[in-house]
Amino acid sequence: MKPHSLDQLARSTARVSDESLSGYAGRPAARGLLEEITTLPESQADKSRSVVPSRGLRLTVAGAALATAVSAGTIVVWHGDGDPAAPPGKALPSVELASAAETSLVLDKAAKAAAASSVTVPSRRQWVYTRMRETSSAKPGGMVTGGPYRTDDWELWRRADGKQFAAYRNGTLEKGHETVGSAVVARYLPLPTDPAALLRKVGGNGPGGPQMAYETLVTLLRDDVHPPAVEAAIFRAIKLVPGVTLVKARADALGRPALALGITNDWVHQEVLLDARTYGYLGERTIAIKDYTARSEGEPTRRIPKGTVQHLMVRLSIKVVNGPGQRS
Repeated sequence: MKPHSLDQLARSTARVSDESLSGYAGRPAARGLLEEITTLPESQADKSRSVVPSRGLRLTVAGAALATAVSAGTIVVWHGDGDPAAPPGKALPSVELASAAETSLVLDKAAKAAAASSVTVPSRRQWVYTRMRETSSAKPGGMVTGGPYRTDDWELWRRADGKQFAAYRNGTLEKGHETVGSAVVARYLPLPTDPAALLRKVGGNGPGGPQMAYETLVTLLRDDVHPPAVEAAIFRAIKLVPGVTLVKARADALGRPALALGITNDWVHQEVLLDARTYGYLGERTIAIKDYTARSEGEPTRRIPKGTVQHLMVRLSIKVVNGPGQRS
């Protein structure tokens, strides 16, 4: 099968690779997930080569949504009909990256703020509730050339030991057990407080290299509530990842000013958004870092201007609760 212009983007945003399936490769759900992300059935080969699955299972959401999507009988559902929404903003006239020193300073401040924070850390039998809002392409194929966009909200409950997940399906709260996606958080527990050790643990020296290590660290920030020393270590580990850079201009996370730090993957910059005042996690953004022309056999040429937001995900809420279905 010939490569498609969006194959690499799909793999990276879904955060799934051969090495990330270690320990799960013999399971049908794991094999099917990887195959769905990286290939297209032959029966659809002459149609649009969409890299974003159907609305009910949007793998570009990654992380937490991916975890429940492949669990037995549990599907992440979107609250509301996902009506087209206002875009995250017009294409930025420029996406200027800051220096290594400026990037390091922001991550140092984030680590310091995390270390001084006071949080309620869940016990192993408690649950972490998250509510997210995702804005991405409203068109098949996942690539945004300037709109229209689609916005959806979703909720997930994850037990702190990583062994159970819960989400609503057709109005009913359903629970699932250990999944491929649970590897993103649970497989790395306990997390070391030494940043170099943490980076090694998430595969900083492995086949996935800096890209996979960075994405795993960001997922750890998003999907769990950590002790202050661990949260600080995550920021310090991100600082050790080669190629992580700060965007000079402030980003917009649903009206909240954010600092965007990320890693460049070909024509896009994959970013974690931090609160400009507290340095806490706000969300994630993928933005075109340069003008890009996508050419694929059987499809019209698509041109993406530099500064076009491809994907925006903002965390609306994260709380420690005593059981699935609870929000406070």
